[in-house]
Amino acid sequence: MATKEELLQWLTESHQKIELLVSQIDKDRKIYTDWTIREVLAHFTGWDDAVIASLKSHASGGIPETVAERGVDAYNAATVSERETLDFEHIYKEWQHTHEQLKITIRDLPTEKMEEEIVYPWGQKGSVENLVRGLTAEHEQRHIEDIEAIVESEE
Repeated sequence: MATKEELLQWLTESHQKIELLVSQIDKDRKIYTDWTIREVLAHFTGWDDAVIASLKSHASGGIPETVAERGVDAYNAATVSERETLDFEHIYKEWQHTHEQLKITIRDLPTEKMEEEIVYPWGQKGSVENLVRGLTAEHEQRHIEDIEAIVESEE
């Protein structure tokens, strides 16, 4: 089982990679069919919000709302569309803030809760480690690789 410090390190490393890529990519460059870096950051923020809610509910002994009950694709679309009127700077700051809130939530999670099963935002159950590592660090890594490929192709 990973420690809180290890989870925080994974998050920090992933976040730093994304920050570097954000500084290197044209903000209007399409990364996916309908998404620029702005939408990718909105997407990350939406999932960070969902993970924070699950962790806080878990910490208090509750069951979190299943925010992705209609499926991951529907949740992805919703997290981006609810931010569609916001400019890049607002989304970037929100992403930074939410990332810090996620780290605080992990730090504040009672140690005994690290070992208990948690309900994920899509209703499945598993470990805190798998939620944080799988959804954030590994999920973000897949997007990082896509963005890196675009940055490298434009050099």
